[in-house]
Amino acid sequence: MSLAGTWQNEYGSIMTLAVEGATAAGNYASTTGSVGRYEVLGTQIGADPDEHRGQAIALAIAWHSIGDDRPDASWRWSSGLSGQISIQQGDEVLVVAHSMIASCAFPDLAAPGSYIDKLQYRRVPGNTVATPVQAPDRSAPPIADSLAGTWATEDGIAMTLEIRPHARGGFGYLTGRIDFGYGSAQVAGFTDIQAAASGLALQSVSMAASDIARGLAISLSGTLDMRTGELDLLMMCSGATAPNHVYAQTRTRSARFTRRPASLTA
Repeated sequence: MSLAGTWQNEYGSIMTLAVEGATAAGNYASTTGSVGRYEVLGTQIGADPDEHRGQAIALAIAWHSIGDDRPDASWRWSSGLSGQISIQQGDEVLVVAHSMIASCAFPDLAAPGSYIDKLQYRRVPGNTVATPVQAPDRSAPPIADSLAGTWATEDGIAMTLEIRPHARGGFGYLTGRIDFGYGSAQVAGFTDIQAAASGLALQSVSMAASDIARGLAISLSGTLDMRTGELDLLMMCSGATAPNHVYAQTRTRSARFTRRPASLTA
């Protein structure tokens, strides 16, 4: 099996995904904080999990509801998830590190910042998804956005990003490439394209990529500080492990990107 299907976590939230090749896409229904329906993009890498080895995954979520729900501050937020599916006592279990990016305050809930959690999902029996992945439409023209362009870290990671608006205009799809110095990969995710117009200092962003050379599924999530022009991301890199070694599945590092002249082809 793979990420395709319906998953439920310990909070009762439901995630339904379709998978095509290494690409996953779907929606998320949350039972915590705001109530709504949200889009998910991500990747899986490697063979399907078995009793000896898991399957690494990374996901991005835009917390701007695609339903007719009442908006609130969390609609500016995003999340990154990275972990693996493993077989635990005969059952498929998806365990991920979760970084929730609160780019603005939500009174009585959260101050601006990155909030780290560990989530565990189990497959909902009988729920499979056979529909094709509905990935962002790259034929639509990209828009001018503070995040668009080429970025690099001091230690040689570079990425070029394009932004296209969601059909309802509340958030943006992010697509492009990331170059690790020894190989490159596509990235896909979300960003808050209304941050600057809303007077926010921080623009939330979350994306996922597969590092095929090292067998890692990578989540990159954080904020673009529009006062300094710096893009600060938490990279969560997950690899497949044996079921009894899942505590070593995900390692993290912080990465500060600054704008560079265009050098990659998005």
